[in-house]
Amino acid sequence: MRTAFASLAAIALLGAEARADESIGYPTVDAALDALHKDPHAQFSTRDGWTIVATEENGNHVLWSFTPKGHAAYPAAVKRTVLENKGAIYLDMKVLCFGTQAACDKLVDQFKELNERIKQSMQHHGP
Repeated sequence: MRTAFASLAAIALLGAEARADESIGYPTVDAALDALHKDPHAQFSTRDGWTIVATEENGNHVLWSFTPKGHAAYPAAVKRTVLENKGAIYLDMKVLCFGTQAACDKLVDQFKELNERIKQSMQHHGP
């Protein structure tokens, strides 16, 4: 049985503290994608079957990643928001996943690793 799984992973970049919030702002993956299609500022692309959407929310850069059909975690949405707190930049990540628990856990782990690589890159190259 497929169950809804909502998970949050917040990765601190450049030493800022991560904040916690468990919602991507939409009840379903399709609702998020539909709303983004109505956003005139949203920029859509496809990479390896994933739908990637770059936009802004409350003045912050947001990068959405939607799993392709056939992905073990499908349907799932990963929302990563670049935030600033007292001059430090950090990445807030929220995930809404309707795959199996194991598939959703793996998806979160993969994005945590990606976020860590971004963090390392930013520390080596500077802001």
